[in-house]
Amino acid sequence: MATDTPVRVGIVGLGTIGRIHAERITRLGSELAGADLDVVTRKSFADEFDAPTYPDHEELIEAGVDAVIVGVPNRFHEEITVDALEAGLDVLVEKPLAHTLDSARRIADVARDADGFCMVGFTMRYAPLTRRVVDLRNRGRFGSLSHVGVEYLRRDFVPSDGRGWFTDPDLAGGGVLMDLGVHIIDLALYLLEYPAVIEVSGITRSAFGGYEVDDTATALLRCADGRTVSVETTWKAPVEPSRRCVVRGREAGAAFDVSGSELTLVTPDDAPIETESVEPEDMHLAENRAFLGAVAGTREPPIETVEQALTVQRIIEAIRESSERNEAVAVHTVGQG
Repeated sequence: MATDTPVRVGIVGLGTIGRIHAERITRLGSELAGADLDVVTRKSFADEFDAPTYPDHEELIEAGVDAVIVGVPNRFHEEITVDALEAGLDVLVEKPLAHTLDSARRIADVARDADGFCMVGFTMRYAPLTRRVVDLRNRGRFGSLSHVGVEYLRRDFVPSDGRGWFTDPDLAGGGVLMDLGVHIIDLALYLLEYPAVIEVSGITRSAFGGYEVDDTATALLRCADGRTVSVETTWKAPVEPSRRCVVRGREAGAAFDVSGSELTLVTPDDAPIETESVEPEDMHLAENRAFLGAVAGTREPPIETVEQALTVQRIIEAIRESSERNEAVAVHTVGQG
């Protein structure tokens, strides 16, 4: 759709994440419409963004938009994403791809044959330090990468104090792995250029809440080429909050916090440890800029994120299965009955 006309984006789900997208899309000069089941939420959104709103995604699509952002509880990702794709629209669906592996597969099946493209909201890819590490990787600074360690740790921040949909297994499909784990699993595999993961060993716990989902998870992923990924995430633990990533290669390694602005570079010898800074940038703004550019036809759509999100979903299921069985599991067997 290469055109100078502003892209009109329909946001389905006008809560916190919907408003985050709306604010960035407005700053980027695109037009907005919204849909939400709650009449008070619709009115508040309409007043704040001077945008038309609708009671459901069907009316939003019929009203005429160029693209849809899906920011509703995970259980409803499939219905809305599939309807938008079948209407020929481009879609940005928030992570995780769906609340179950089967639902994620159905989205991926439709996306493969859709006229519009579908991308998934892996915002950590758009952090300035992530982009810097990718640039260094592409220029051979690290040599061959062997390991990426990622952690997303909160000291005491269970969504909605454990009373909202994030801790409802029917709506969310899981706990901290589905909320935070998806981000860092994608980040690690993205930096490794998505090698095939063949085996997972993991532990999930629900240590602090009266809910049925995991609030802590630890895992080790083994790739077919021998590389590894370590994952640590928690909603609530006696830890210093962190969104840290450590990359190890033959020639050099790097460490950074995704929300920070300083990168540490280390070599295997006794050369001084280097640090460099990058200009901060809002990850959500960068993500929405990429999405709108793809919708407008000025950049290639990141269509591979749907298949990659499906891979992340398989890995999450493998971590759970490994925890239940108390042994490592082969990823290719996950979800096969």
